Amino acid sequence: MPVISVILPTVSDGSKLKRFCSSLFSGNLDVELLICSNKENTFSQETTDRIKVISAETALAALTKAIFDANGRFIIFADESVTFAESALEKMIVYSNGNSAACNVGVVSYPQSNKAFSENFAFDELASKPYVFNHLLSADVIRSNSLMPCGADVLSLMLFVADYYRYDNCSLVNEVLMYTDGKPDYSTDMALDYITGYSEVFALTQNVTASIFFLRTVFTALLNDLKDESFETLKSVTQSYKDDFAVLAWLRSTFDIDTAILCDEMYSYAEFKYNGNGVFYKEVSLPVTADSVVRNFYFGKFGIDVLKKCIGAWGYYKFYRMKDGPVKKYGCMVFKRLLGGDFDA
Repeated sequence: MPVISVILPTVSDGSKLKRFCSSLFSGNLDVELLICSNKENTFSQETTDRIKVISAETALAALTKAIFDANGRFIIFADESVTFAESALEKMIVYSNGNSAACNVGVVSYPQSNKAFSENFAFDELASKPYVFNHLLSADVIRSNSLMPCGADVLSLMLFVADYYRYDNCSLVNEVLMYTDGKPDYSTDMALDYITGYSEVFALTQNVTASIFFLRTVFTALLNDLKDESFETLKSVTQSYKDDFAVLAWLRSTFDIDTAILCDEMYSYAEFKYNGNGVFYKEVSLPVTADSVVRNFYFGKFGIDVLKKCIGAWGYYKFYRMKDGPVKKYGCMVFKRLLGGDFDA
């Protein structure tokens, strides 16, 4: 019986398969390889005792069948761009202590290689890059908890891994044991509809370690290409943790975003702009200059006109942030009058 079952959920570059197999089977460990295929994909590799082609109507169906058919004690979801370091799998098993383990990754851009994660990286950092092949998972944990992925793409597999860590501990291996020259990304085409359901489960189980891994995966994927639909998903995920101030503080610190907006159902994507460094709002120029405010403050000359303008600015801000409609339009009009004629929205 093999010790490790390595599963290729999809194969996008068949020319790399030979190199992948040579690297995988170079050690003394008993390893089996399961290659998932649908009717649109065929492979020249013949089925042997160590290599099996799992065919099904869809990529997800083939992946699900491969998980059921895997005979190894451990499972790795890989891709054909991976090259294993010498004794990489043996070291992963030793570090796992019978549970699970995750190692650092070497990203190859010829003629050099850089580490994907920092020295002594934290567990949640693993979710900041679209790499799933560096996770060694226990087959018993997967089957005893009936865990199954929602798709065969990278994001779906990372959500599956996050779900796995609700039931198991992960030992971190700072050493680079696997290399890749591929360029995977966090596409949201397949997994977007499932993310809200995942967030509700994670919030209920209150496993902080797994939740942080899940949140970092989701926010990294969605903020990279934020649109109307993905923004609504991001809001629903954040609102699942609206009462967990520690998690919200971590999100603000990690992604430099205003979580208060994401927890507010009134806000829309049009009012939220993310550029990678923070949240920016549409600027509002007020009819009160900085010099006049400072001067009036120190000389006690606040008059009714300043008070009206301050109230007008506050009221206009409140109505401006509402959803479009007659109430917003009328409220903005009323408070705009208090602001004065030189106000420009």
